[in-house]
Amino acid sequence: MDGGISVPMEDIAEIEGQVNKLAEEVFGSTELTPDTEFHCNPLYTGKFPFKGMKIEKRMEILVRLVDILAENPVIKRVYAKVVTSNLQTSKKPHEIAFAFFCERVQMLVNPETTILIGDQDDEQVKKMIQDFSRYRASGTFWDYGVKIKNVVDTVHFARSHHSRMLQLADVYLFYITHMYSNSRKGRMAEELRKKLAGKNLHAHRYKVWPSGRMPSSW
Repeated sequence: MDGGISVPMEDIAEIEGQVNKLAEEVFGSTELTPDTEFHCNPLYTGKFPFKGMKIEKRMEILVRLVDILAENPVIKRVYAKVVTSNLQTSKKPHEIAFAFFCERVQMLVNPETTILIGDQDDEQVKKMIQDFSRYRASGTFWDYGVKIKNVVDTVHFARSHHSRMLQLADVYLFYITHMYSNSRKGRMAEELRKKLAGKNLHAHRYKVWPSGRMPSSW
């Protein structure tokens, strides 16, 4: 799955401020370091920098981060999911998901323009840059592919602990996979689903392929 958020430049500082306020409460600092990063996997599992933090507190932090996404109407949400069990192609799932994601970003921002910023920790950085350059030049790789003309320049990358926006994008992907998957089990998983139920985090643009729509379970 590929996904992310779109935020107008003039609103970024306000939303960063909301996340930084939470960081001050949780970490006692708003500095952008690995020690003050809201990364959902260690937050959910209780690993660094959340080691020793009680489950209830970690769930509270996750819910507050989701609320920032849900309560700021300027934040637009987009994702692309490849259902690998139905996949019949030589293309790799992450390549297909990235192409669909680029298309949905194009549809989301048109006629405005934007840049695409990804997590530098992603292992597919070089391949994503190469693929994206082709999408901008000649469109995505299937019949009736979309030319990515409103996402300008190349794909830019940053470390997730250097960007509150990347951290919020991680929160959105965590939310999507948690609410529409049974992969996480146990008391915390069920309690968190109850706490997140009813949050307004619908996608403004999405693609699930090859089913064409979101299945009841992933």
